[in-house]
Amino acid sequence: MKLSDLLNGIEVVEWKVDKDIQIDDICTSSDKAKKGDLFICLEGTKTDGHIFAEKLKDVAACFIVKKPVNAPYVLVKDTRKAYSVACQNFFGNPSKDMKFISVVGTNGKTSTAHILASLLRTAGIATGTIGTLGHYVGEEKIGESLTTPDPYELNKILQLMKTRAVEVVIAEASAHAIYFDKLYGIKSDIAIFTNVSQDHLDFFKTFKEYSDVKLSFFKNNVAMAVVNVDDETGRKLVGNINVPVITYGLYEPSDVFAIDVYPDFDGTTFVVNVFDEVFEVKSPLYGVFNVYNLLAAMVCASSLGIDTATIKKGIRKLKPIDGRFNVLKNGKGFIVIDYAHTPDGLENLLKTARTITKSRLITVFGCGGDRDVSKRKIMGKIASELSDFVILTSDNPRSENPDKIISDIASGAVKTPKQIENRTEAISFALNEMTEGDTVVIAGKGAENYMEIKGKKIPYSDLETVIKRGAKR
Repeated sequence: MKLSDLLNGIEVVEWKVDKDIQIDDICTSSDKAKKGDLFICLEGTKTDGHIFAEKLKDVAACFIVKKPVNAPYVLVKDTRKAYSVACQNFFGNPSKDMKFISVVGTNGKTSTAHILASLLRTAGIATGTIGTLGHYVGEEKIGESLTTPDPYELNKILQLMKTRAVEVVIAEASAHAIYFDKLYGIKSDIAIFTNVSQDHLDFFKTFKEYSDVKLSFFKNNVAMAVVNVDDETGRKLVGNINVPVITYGLYEPSDVFAIDVYPDFDGTTFVVNVFDEVFEVKSPLYGVFNVYNLLAAMVCASSLGIDTATIKKGIRKLKPIDGRFNVLKNGKGFIVIDYAHTPDGLENLLKTARTITKSRLITVFGCGGDRDVSKRKIMGKIASELSDFVILTSDNPRSENPDKIISDIASGAVKTPKQIENRTEAISFALNEMTEGDTVVIAGKGAENYMEIKGKKIPYSDLETVIKRGAKR
């Protein structure tokens, strides 16, 4: 592809290279650069891509920079935005041939995306899903990586989806992806806002900065927004964007809302008003938090022309979402496996688990290393207040000492928790501790199949651990 075609739509400050040179590929890693590549000099958190220009000047065909280098280059105002647009051009702008729905928020992104995809498939619409649990065409998994892949991989996935006749793509947009402009230039036909609560303050430093990054997504290239107005930040968003907005909620005035929410041992029943059409919903998914996820998905499905009968049918057919309130049973009671790893997520999880608990609620969880330290004490307090018995354990300690992480969590507990660093042993202890009617909640990892310790991902699964100890789906 000609360089000029590859950079179409990018704001160029200066050309120090022939615009018509041929580019064979796009690269951002100095270890992977090849002859004929366009090398994007990104400034990262650990290194600056500009420092590799001298080393790679006889390899790469051209460099995209935001400061001059001693090699053929194109100077741009923003290298990350340029990277995103160049990747779109390189793969033929695949997103333009499909409806693109983005899901933004701290909690509920994955569940909302998979619920919506399932509803659309019930209506006969071919879907693609990009997110935390992997990347899917229909129900076929085609890969996994970051929640929101980097622009090159993202557009390669979108190109594959296009060739597989996908009509609607639902993509989770993480805060980091928004901050690093991974989706820049891709139009969201619908952007969903689920909520914002404390997370990732190791990177964003303040809750306001984190929240503002989420909100910033809706100010560029979004055609319509679907917003949870029970969330304070959601209400702020509604008043500060200039695109059509559909609101949903349970308590605040909204366009689409649910009432008479009734949780039971088989899921959740509620009555919903979707654009003045009122009907009862029986969902196999548990918890008020999933009512919000269902509302967001129903709004989008309805906006895409799906009728009420098909939506109701789709909800009845929903399958459990991996790692999201997955309920197993043994001879004593229930075991719940969930991804909750934020204060708000843990609180919602434990309150929901209480609704299916006949006796005690036993909670097993930890916090990730090298991440937001401030949430540890808060989560310790929440778990100890909402559980009858808490077991603190390891959860992706990364470079940190797991005992230190556990101590940080324990410092917030209002009653003394049990501390067992080895997660398998902690879960075994909890299951042995169960008596008739108890529920054990295992939080934090969900469907993750590894434990990250000192730079290595060691195979591990909460689900496999409990199944080996007699639990059944």
